[in-house]
Amino acid sequence: MRLPLFNRILSGPQIQKVNLNTNCWVRSPAWDLFWLHSGVWLGLLIFAFSSQPALEIFYMAGVFLFWISHRFSSFYIAWGTGSYSTVRKSHPLRYVIFPAILVLSVFAFLFIPETVFPVSVPVRILGLLLLDFFWGMHHFAAQHYGMLRLFQYRANPSTAHSSHLHDRLFCWGTGFVLVLIAELLHGVSFLQQKQILPAIPHDWGNEIIPIILRSGTLLVLGITAIMIRNALLQNSGLPRILYILGLGIMVTGAFQLQPIEFLMLWTLQHWITALGLAAQMGGNDIKKSMSVKNRIFKKSSFSEYQNQWIVLLFLCSISVILTPFFEIEAVSSGARYSEVIFPSFMYWLENSSWGTILVGVGLASGFLHYFMDRAVYRLSDAETRMSAKNLLFG
Repeated sequence: MRLPLFNRILSGPQIQKVNLNTNCWVRSPAWDLFWLHSGVWLGLLIFAFSSQPALEIFYMAGVFLFWISHRFSSFYIAWGTGSYSTVRKSHPLRYVIFPAILVLSVFAFLFIPETVFPVSVPVRILGLLLLDFFWGMHHFAAQHYGMLRLFQYRANPSTAHSSHLHDRLFCWGTGFVLVLIAELLHGVSFLQQKQILPAIPHDWGNEIIPIILRSGTLLVLGITAIMIRNALLQNSGLPRILYILGLGIMVTGAFQLQPIEFLMLWTLQHWITALGLAAQMGGNDIKKSMSVKNRIFKKSSFSEYQNQWIVLLFLCSISVILTPFFEIEAVSSGARYSEVIFPSFMYWLENSSWGTILVGVGLASGFLHYFMDRAVYRLSDAETRMSAKNLLFG
C-alpha cells in the first residue's frame, strides 16, 4: 500500500483537459530560452562536447563574465533600482542591519586574536568554507524552486498551491540530496576533500559505484518524467516544463558527467539564470526611469529592449575586473582561472598581507549574495512581491 504523500505525487491533480500554455514567458521566448532555461541548452552542449578541451576555455570565459556579476545581481536589484527604494526603507533590518552584521561577523571570526579564540586562521577559513558549501547548495536549490514557482504563477495561478510541495521535493531532493550523493560517489565532494567525510572505498570503484550511478540516473529521469507529467496535467506552461527538463538534465549530469564538467554545467546555469532575472528587472527599471524623465533616448536608435543589455554590460564589466581579486577565495592554488592570465599578479595577491582579507571579502560577499537573493525575491512579502512583479513584467 502506497503512502498518501507518494500517491499524491504520482497522481497529480485530476484535470481533465490537458493542453500546453505557451503564453507565459517572463520576457520573450528567445530571451527566456537563453537566460532562464540555460540548463537545457548548456546540458545538451556539455553532454555533446564532453571531454573536449574547448569546454575548459568556454567555462573560463563564463567565470570571468558571469561569476561575480551574478553575485552582485541581487545587490543591483536591491540598491540600483528605484522600484526597490520603498522596500529598502520599509525593511532596514533585512537590507541594511543584518547584511552589515553578517559582514562584520565574517571578519571578526577571521581576525579575532588567537589569544581570545584559540583556533588557527586556516581552520577558521575551513569552517567558513563548510558553511559556504551547505548554504550554497541550499541557495542553488532555492533558485530552482523560485523559478518553478514563478513559471507556475505565470501560467496557471489556480494550481500554484497544489504544486508547491512537489516543487520543494523536486528541487531539494534532486538539486541538493542527489547532487551531494553523486559528488560523494565521484569522490570529489568538498566534504571528502577536506577529510570531513571518508572517501568511498577503492574496491567499490569497478562494481558498486557504477551500479549506484546508473541507478541514480534512472531515479532522476523517473522523477523528472513525473514532474513533467504533473506540469502537463496542471497546464503549467511550456516555460515550467522546460525548466523541469533542464534541472533533470543537470542532475543527470551529476551522475553521468565528469565532475569538472558537471561543475561547469551546474554553476553556469545558476549564474546565467540569476543574470537573466537581474537584467530583465534592471532594464525595466531603466525604462520606468526614462519614462519619468521624458524618455531621454526617445529620439535615438536606442530601443527599450537594449536597456537589459546596459545592465548586463555593467554587471559583466564589474565581473571581469573583480574576478582575480575574488578568486583568492578559492584557497587551493590551481583552482583559479586568473592564474592562467595573470600568474604574477595572482601570486602577489596570494602572498601579500591582503590575502586573508580578500578571502574574507570573497566569503562575506558570497554569504551576502545568498541572503540578499532571499530578500529581493521574498515573494511572500506583499511589498516585495509588488516591486518584483512590476520589474519582471513591466
